Amino acid sequence: MKMKRMSPKQFIMKNIMYIVLAVMCIILAFSSNKFLTATNLLTIIKQISIQSIVAIGMTMIIITGNIDLSVGSIVALASVSCAMFMNAKIPAFLAILFTVVISGVIGLVSGGVTAKLKLHSFLVTLALMQAIRGLAQTITGGYPVAGFDKSFGVISAGTLGGIPLLVIYMAIFYAIFIYIMKFTSFGRATYAIGGNEESARLSGINVEKVKTLVFVISSMLCGVAGVLLTSKVRSGDPTCANGWEMDTIAGAIIGGTNMSGGEGTLWGTIIGLLFVGILSNGMVLLGVNAYMQSVIKGLVIFGAVIINSIQKRSQA
Repeated sequence: MKMKRMSPKQFIMKNIMYIVLAVMCIILAFSSNKFLTATNLLTIIKQISIQSIVAIGMTMIIITGNIDLSVGSIVALASVSCAMFMNAKIPAFLAILFTVVISGVIGLVSGGVTAKLKLHSFLVTLALMQAIRGLAQTITGGYPVAGFDKSFGVISAGTLGGIPLLVIYMAIFYAIFIYIMKFTSFGRATYAIGGNEESARLSGINVEKVKTLVFVISSMLCGVAGVLLTSKVRSGDPTCANGWEMDTIAGAIIGGTNMSGGEGTLWGTIIGLLFVGILSNGMVLLGVNAYMQSVIKGLVIFGAVIINSIQKRSQA
């Protein structure tokens, strides 16, 4: 049987993210002699490494047809919680464990309410975003929590074989969850729910349980990110991770995850985040105004949503 050849238009639509990424890199390389240096490229990867762990959970949630606007606030609460545990002289291992468990409980609440009460995840997580951020600021008085043992910084500051530990953590988490999403019944159930929730339920999938578990996993990954951020900056900051919900959503969408659910890959998300990271880095190198950077990021997300919609229609 002869394979149908892809038209130039179809090829461009299918690979538009990679094409735009390549063009952007070429433009930045000619615009700034600092862009293609090994130091700058490593900086970009390190800058997205912690955020990319949060993006794993966000991608999984979007695949189920939901959204989580509270991820940045959970990271902030995890950050200050970890710092406060460390200041209380709790062993580092237990401080990390308690932080991740607390984060998981938040996911249990948001996922449980969304799945059991059939409420829209946008509204549930919007409310939690405000409440959790407020809680982080309340228990710290709005100030960073510092003063714990500086050796805690080794968790994020070290290298292994010349590769930053943060990059290694990112690679490990992605390897684990790419396997889970591709080769396990849980991963298949996640896609099935996003594709058609009622069909998934009729096929025997416990929709409420899977949805709740996805939110729990996402929140626990936010807890891990909060711990790594605390280790990296040597303090727990109640204002940290502000706007991460938009960056991780952008990474997922640009990477091909369908906002309607049922489609998307974690490999696409990491490429999408790399796109956002390179865009941000490039704007800094070119001296783009901070406010204008937000405008450009917003337009990129807007464009990604439109392209996502066009791609879906062309495949129909």
